[in-house]
Order: sequence, then C-alpha cells, then structure tokens
Amino acid sequence: MKNSIGIVGGVGPYAGIALQQAILRSTRANSDQDYPPVLSISAPHAISDRTEFLLGNTSVNPAYEIINQIKTLYATGARYIGIPCNTAHANPIFSVIKSGINDLKDMFLVNMVDETFKTIKDKNPDSGKVGVLATKGSYKSELFPSYGLNHKYEVIIPEDEQLQDAVHRSIYDDEYGIKVLGYLHEHAREHLDSAFNFYKELNITIVILGCTELSVVFNGESYREITLVNPITALAKKLIKIQQDNYRL
Repeated sequence: MKNSIGIVGGVGPYAGIALQQAILRSTRANSDQDYPPVLSISAPHAISDRTEFLLGNTSVNPAYEIINQIKTLYATGARYIGIPCNTAHANPIFSVIKSGINDLKDMFLVNMVDETFKTIKDKNPDSGKVGVLATKGSYKSELFPSYGLNHKYEVIIPEDEQLQDAVHRSIYDDEYGIKVLGYLHEHAREHLDSAFNFYKELNITIVILGCTELSVVFNGESYREITLVNPITALAKKLIKIQQDNYRL
C-alpha cells in the first residue's frame, strides 16, 4: 500500500495504538476514505528495552530491530514513518536508526522529539523553561535537554534522584506501573503528582509527557494548571501533514 504512514509499534505496547488513535483524531475527514492509510507493526518481544540500553544494563541496541521493522514497513508501502517512543530518539539509538535506513529512497522518518519542541514553540513562541516527565534512561541521556537546546528552550529535569526514580517507577513498577497496567494507578499518580509539585514550585507552566505511556493516561491539555505537551499528538500531526503533502504531488 504505497504512500502509507508506517508505525513502529510495541515501544511500549500501548504506544502504537495511541499513535494510530491520535492520527484518527487529528485527521479532518468527511468519510472513511478521507483517512490516511496506516500500516503498523507491533512486536514488543523483538525490540529490547530502550531505557535498559541507555542505562547500560544491556549491550543490545534496540536500534537494529527498529531498523528491521522500518524496512518491513517500507517494503509494504509505508513511506512516512513514526516511532512512538521518546527514548528511542536518544542519540545512541536514533543516530544508528537513521544510518541504517539511509538507503531507503523517498522515505520520511519523523523525529517525534523535534516535533514536540515545534509544538511548544507554537504554544509559547518565546524561549523559556519547560519541564519533562520521563524515564531514567531519558534523564541520564539528557535526551530532552539536548533537543531543547537546539530549539532555544531550557529543559529542567528533577535533580533529586529519588524524584527521578519515582517518575520512572510510575511507568515501570512491576505492580502499579503504567506499562504493566495500562492505566494510572493511585500509587503512580502520587509519584507523578510529586513531580508536578516540583515544577509548580519552580513556576514552570509547560511539561512534556516524555514517555508514551504518560501520553496514554494523560489525555487532556493540562493537569494541575500546567500545560501538557503530548509528543504522540505532535508526531501524529506531522505524519498526517507530510503524507497529505506528498500524496498530492
């Protein structure tokens, strides 16, 4: 199916579904036929954990399996590819992905984190400070601060390792983590509320949902008077735009 949007799902398991839903919500359509064609692969068992790799707990770079799945999508006609995983956009992973698909002609790999900061710029054109809720792998790799610098935003991350760990556990905990349950357990909410309190004390009014699991459970545009920026939505809107722009050519 040529000129399709391609989704590398399974990173985590709810992420691909969330992106496809965001594509549907963000498309202006009067009929079924107005929606863009979407091809998706979800093979979470095949892609090693991105955070574990960035923390040095495994030597297996998930980039290589992501490359394989992109090539499968490409072979079936997908030309506009999105990876709904913030951590996969950390340089040790994303740079390998870009290099591994460099030979695929007429293919667009959308950078979700870049699109997130473009969305922030639309909401708040003046450079400033933003917060981010993310995994320990994202914090350690300075994923968001490095991208923020390119867009003239200072990204504030919790300096307290206990607070970083609390946010991480809200996502990964074996009993109440969002990855396990698929919804926001009261313990996970308590952890995240502590992070929101941290940002409110610093008068930071914009926070990035820096893990796709957080994008799944926070559906609104704000929480506790803080504007939420959803990378999944930013990615969906860009995929739709480039698919439509190129389909009309």
